[in-house]
Amino acid sequence: MTCFLVRDLLPLYLEGDCKRETEHIIEEHLKICSDCKDMYDTMAEPFELESEQAVEEAFLPEEEMRFKQRYYGLLIIKAACWFGAAFAVMLIIKLLI
Repeated sequence: MTCFLVRDLLPLYLEGDCKRETEHIIEEHLKICSDCKDMYDTMAEPFELESEQAVEEAFLPEEEMRFKQRYYGLLIIKAACWFGAAFAVMLIIKLLI
């Protein structure tokens, strides 16, 4: 099996989603190919994305408050427009009857 195919199958191999025959072929390839073995080792070890502090800093309270004000402001404007349109339609219908 070529390195290209093994590297393509490594995520499935790590999750245990390969057939037993495919797992055996990948294992044999990893024994003889150091590049693919290095990639396997890299993919197999867990990693941390970001520290929790960095994630907390990403959502500043001021920014969240401004977002909510804009979002709910637009929501109120849309609701007022729909109410106005419905009122206008009802008024037109009343005048026609």
